Amino acid sequence: MNILFNINKGILLVIFSLTILFIDSYFLQAQEQYIPTHEDSTALENVIVETYYVADSSDYIDTTGGILPRGSVTYRIYIDMKPGYALQMVYGDKMHELFIKTSTSFFNNQFCLAITGFNIHNKEVNLNSVALDSWITMGAATRLHTGILKSDDKDGSILKRTSLSKADGLTDGVFPTFKAFNIDLDFFKNRKDASRFSTQNGAWYALEGVKGPDENNRVLIAQLTTNGKLSFDLNVQLRTITKGGWVKFVANNPGKYEVQHNGLSFKSN
Repeated sequence: MNILFNINKGILLVIFSLTILFIDSYFLQAQEQYIPTHEDSTALENVIVETYYVADSSDYIDTTGGILPRGSVTYRIYIDMKPGYALQMVYGDKMHELFIKTSTSFFNNQFCLAITGFNIHNKEVNLNSVALDSWITMGAATRLHTGILKSDDKDGSILKRTSLSKADGLTDGVFPTFKAFNIDLDFFKNRKDASRFSTQNGAWYALEGVKGPDENNRVLIAQLTTNGKLSFDLNVQLRTITKGGWVKFVANNPGKYEVQHNGLSFKSN
C-alpha cells in the first residue's frame, strides 16, 4: 500500500513539474519570438476599481450565506484595454508579487462557495448574499453572464437589490477556457479569515485571450466584498494584435520587455 502511495505521489510530482515547465517554456519561447512595439506598450489603458454595491440593513438580516459584516462594500476590478488586445493572464512571479488584501477580511458566501465568477449559478444569484460573494474571473460574473461596469449596462437587471435593479453589471457572454495555476482558490471558498491573497509563482489565465463584451474592451478579473480597506498589486499579460505577440504590464520593478502601469497598484482611501 505504501509503495503504491509513493508511486502515485511520484507520478503527481512529475505531472506538476511538467506543468510548470510547459507554462514557463511557453512564455519564455514567446519572449524570444516577439518584442513588444511602442503601440503594445500603451495597450493597457486603465485598471478600473468599481464600487459595485454598498450593503444596507436588509443585507445583514439574511445570514443563510454567512454573516455579512456591517459596512461591507463590493468592488469589481476591470482590465481596460485598447481595441483588439486581449487579456491572457493575471499573474505573480519572483520579481513581481501579486497580492489582493484588505485590512479586515473578504466576505465569502457559504451557500454557493464560488471561487470564480463562472461558479455563480445564474438561477441562484438572487439567493441570500450570493451576488456579493468574493471571487476571481476572466470575464464571467455568472455561468451565463459577463461582467460590465454598471455605467455601461443598458440591458436592464436580473438582480432584485434596490441599487442594482436598473443596472446589475451583467450582460450575456461566451467565455473561453479559464484555468488557475499554483494559486490557493480555497481562499475564495470557505475561509472566513481571508485577508491576503498572494502568489509569486502563480496565475489565472486563458492562453487564447479574453476580450471585453463591447467596444470598451474591459475584462472583469475579480469581485471582492469587504468592510475594510482594499489594496492590491497586479501584473497582467495581454495578447497583442500582432499574431503570436504579447506584452506584460507590472505594478512595479519592470524588467526587459515589461511595462510599469501605475493603475496596477491600488489602495482605497
